[in-house]
Amino acid sequence: MTDDEYGFLVASHGDAVPPRDRLRLHDCQIRALDSMLRVMHEDGIDREVRIVRIFATASGQTRIDIEYTDAVDPRSGEALCHEISFWRFEQRFREIFEEETDDD
Repeated sequence: MTDDEYGFLVASHGDAVPPRDRLRLHDCQIRALDSMLRVMHEDGIDREVRIVRIFATASGQTRIDIEYTDAVDPRSGEALCHEISFWRFEQRFREIFEEETDDD
């Protein structure tokens, strides 16, 4: 990710963007991150969950680490729903990588 791309994300999403050293994605996944952060804000998810780290391996496997705000009990059903949603986001990030590399 270039400095300009990171700067764009921060300008668009502020502190919802993980620190630079906790963000490692393939170029083809950056738009997905932008989209995910936008949806999180529009749906109010960013008031309940914060992304603290996103890491993609060379094979496209992506891990999104989250933490809950005080608005969510980590043992609640709501927290479980967020875990499932972010698991699905991880799968989609991998699919994006695979689609991109299949085109090459």
